Amino acid sequence: MKKFFSLIALVAVFAACQPEKVQTAFSVAGATATINVSVYNVNTGALYTGQTSVTSSEGAVTGANGSWTVAIEAPQSTGLTKHDVTLTVTGPKLAKAYPYTATVPNVLAGGHADINAIIVVGEDGDAYTYELVGTPTEKVTTVKLVNTHYPTHSHAGDDWYYNNSEFILPCDIDYTVISGSVILESNYFLGFDEALAASYEKIYNTGKKTETKTLSEFVSAYAMWRATATYTVKTTPYTIKAKNVVTGAELTAGTLTVAEYSSTVAVIEEKPYPGASGTYVHGHGTDAHGSKANAGGGIIYSE
Repeated sequence: MKKFFSLIALVAVFAACQPEKVQTAFSVAGATATINVSVYNVNTGALYTGQTSVTSSEGAVTGANGSWTVAIEAPQSTGLTKHDVTLTVTGPKLAKAYPYTATVPNVLAGGHADINAIIVVGEDGDAYTYELVGTPTEKVTTVKLVNTHYPTHSHAGDDWYYNNSEFILPCDIDYTVISGSVILESNYFLGFDEALAASYEKIYNTGKKTETKTLSEFVSAYAMWRATATYTVKTTPYTIKAKNVVTGAELTAGTLTVAEYSSTVAVIEEKPYPGASGTYVHGHGTDAHGSKANAGGGIIYSE
C-alpha cells in the first residue's frame, strides 16, 4: 500500500493509477505580479500624506495617500507576458492628474514579480508643476541557479539537472532579490537646484538593495529541470520639465538619470527526462513553466 500526499498548498488532482508508480498530480498557480506604487511630494521628497486615488488599467488596487499596491494574477497554470500597465494618481489638492506607465516583465507560472512605481506629485498653490520626461532602456538578465545535490544532463546544447527516479524529490535553492534605485547623474539649473536636488535625491537615490531568499520546491519524477531568476535594470535619462502655474511658461529645470532595480522570484521549469516521457507527470509544466494545459505533478511516499 502506498500513501499519496499533496505537498504544495494548491488544489490536488489525482492522476490515473499506474502499477507500482502511481503519482499525485497538482496544478501550478498562475503567475502573479505586484506593482508597489509610492506617491512622493516634490517639495519635501517624502511620501505624500494628503488624500489621493490611484487607478490602474489592470489588477486590484488597494492603499491610501502615498502608498498603494496593484495586484495582478494570471489564470491557473499560466504565466504573465511582458506588458505595460497604466497608472494615474489624482487627489483633491494635487495640481493635476499624474499618469505613470509600469512594465510587468515575463513571469513563469508559479512565479512572482515585484515592480516599483515612483510617482512624484505637486499640490495646488505650488509655483511650478514638474514632470519627468524620458525614455527608459532595460537590461534583462536571466540567471541559472546552482544546485549541487543533483546530477546534470546536457540537452539541446544546454545543461539541466535531472531526477531519473520514480520519486518526486525536494529541492532548496538560494537566490538573490534586487530592488531600489540610484541616481547616476544629475544637473539642476539655476533657481531649481536646492529644492529639487534635495527632493529627488531623497526619492530616487535609495541605493541598490540585495536580499538572499530560498526557493523551496519539489522536482517531479523522471524530470529534467532547471531553476532561474530574472533581473531587470531600468535606466532612464530624464529631463525635468517645469511649468509656471500662473503664466503657463515651460522651461527645463534640470536633468536626471536614474537606474531602477527589480527581479522576479526564482522558479523551476521541467521537461521529461529522455526516454521516460511515458512515466513523467508534469509537476511544473513544460517549456514555459506551466504554460501547457496539462501542467501538474506530485509526489509519492512509499511504506
